[in-house]
Amino acid sequence: MRVLGHPGTLLGLLLLLVAPGEPATGSPQAKVDCICHNGDYVICDWGSQQKPVHNYSFYFWFELLSKPSECKDYIQKDGLNVACHISNYDLFNSMGMHLNDSQGQTVVHQELRLSNRVRPGRPFNLTLSNLSNHQLLLTWKTPYEIPECLEHLIRYKSNKDTEFMEHSIVNSLKFQIPSVDPEKRYTFYVKSKRNNNCATTDLWSEESEPAFWGKEDMSPPLLASIKTIVIPLGSFLILILLLLALLRMERVWVVLMPRIPNPSKKFEDLFTAYQGNFSEWAGVSKDDVETFKPNYYEDICAITELLPSGGYLSASSEPTAKSGGPPDPLPDPPPKTSPDPAALTT
Repeated sequence: MRVLGHPGTLLGLLLLLVAPGEPATGSPQAKVDCICHNGDYVICDWGSQQKPVHNYSFYFWFELLSKPSECKDYIQKDGLNVACHISNYDLFNSMGMHLNDSQGQTVVHQELRLSNRVRPGRPFNLTLSNLSNHQLLLTWKTPYEIPECLEHLIRYKSNKDTEFMEHSIVNSLKFQIPSVDPEKRYTFYVKSKRNNNCATTDLWSEESEPAFWGKEDMSPPLLASIKTIVIPLGSFLILILLLLALLRMERVWVVLMPRIPNPSKKFEDLFTAYQGNFSEWAGVSKDDVETFKPNYYEDICAITELLPSGGYLSASSEPTAKSGGPPDPLPDPPPKTSPDPAALTT
């Protein structure tokens, strides 16, 4: 009674009753993915991409089998089982499977149809043949035993294109390209999957090796990519170096940013040593200075101007006006004297 009355003990008993039916910690993250490779074998993977938390055991069966059988060919990684290789399988019946952890508890239980999980082998032997009017015929081979169940995706582009063109065909191992330019270089790829008549799947095979047709590209792709990177980068570095050189060249800097002239130092001797004597400061001799001085004198001529009223105006005197009245009249000129008649008779 005391045991049942203790809350902690009662909770522990409840956990023990529930625990056997619960998956182990971290086990819900496990997931099994089975793929039939080209109809040859099956790989069921649960930990190749992510390290599992337990060393799982894998069991599988088909509809005709009632008893699960454990995997006989495990694929391990770091000492842990991460996948199972199955050689004997039934492609057209449902496949059941479960994954047990190291304690024997089932953490994954799944069922699937392997017919929808078939990945064909990579197409090979791509061949290009010239047809009339600049047309091409592309043919290839497939390792899959039932080519009638395959759908193929053809991708191609020229060296002048930026994106691939895609075409899908069914029940055929050839494709006709309607128009090509012999001056261009074309690249072709092909991949395959089971078509909708045989399965419902999105498992594509790996792409084939590339096939080429057309004029050889004189510049390899690597060289072209190097040019694309090196030329702009080199131009930018050269521009930076030129700017640094210009900044360090004083003469060029003076031309670009001329300094404001300061004449104080150039005329400092004029006011200190020569006391403002420009002739001595400029280096002009005293004889030269004397030659510029006038060595002759000219008499000043008096000029008079006759006025309409009969008076005259000299250059040295000007009429002045009295305030409030007309100017003073100018003195009359001296009267003209006529010759003496007696002097003329004698």
